[in-house]
Amino acid sequence: MAQLRDPDEPVSRRDRPAKPPLSRAVITAAASELVRRDGLDAVTLRKVADRLDTGPASLYVYVANREDLLDRMLDQALSEVPEVGADPAGWQAALVALFSGMLAALDRYPGIAQVGLGSVSRAPGELAIAENALALLHAGGMPDQAAAWACDALLLYTFAHAVEHAIERKRPPTAPQHKSPDTDYRALRDYYQSLPSDRFPHLTRMAASLTTGDDTDRFEFGLDALIRGAAQFS
Repeated sequence: MAQLRDPDEPVSRRDRPAKPPLSRAVITAAASELVRRDGLDAVTLRKVADRLDTGPASLYVYVANREDLLDRMLDQALSEVPEVGADPAGWQAALVALFSGMLAALDRYPGIAQVGLGSVSRAPGELAIAENALALLHAGGMPDQAAAWACDALLLYTFAHAVEHAIERKRPPTAPQHKSPDTDYRALRDYYQSLPSDRFPHLTRMAASLTTGDDTDRFEFGLDALIRGAAQFS
């Protein structure tokens, strides 16, 4: 008869489930789970190694350093962006859908978007988005140079928006409970309206307009403004 183990007795390594073998994909997945839970600042090679029940030195066989790991995490996030078909009749709406999908993917990994700023990526995920965007811009009849710069502006705008989301997410609450976006907008509207109207005539007059619309409305308005502006070069 098998002897029952005391539930308070530590589990030996032989009794634990077998660990998956280390690989770049396994390490990137573990780091991505960490960033989803705790944000980008929490991602260190030591913490990733702890999640994988190994030592940091073991990770260097697969990733060069933290920057290399972050690049791979960004690529994984961007690889989740769905491709959008190029339709000449609806190319502008398709671009909004493509970059809205990119923003949603970046938001699932808070802070990872900052890795995409300040550098030109050669990673497959971002290259796929750029290729899709260029196809949509060309479907709208945009010449090569205008399409190239429009693609760059749309990528930059989306990365920056995701960085702002990450900053807002980790900002400590100013009250015992987090304020809702509606509460923040009402407070901002009241502040604008309280300004001296002789010094800030437009801010006081347009207080309601400046504080109307949710984040999605504002993001899509910015995309539409960029796309319509670029469309003038068609």
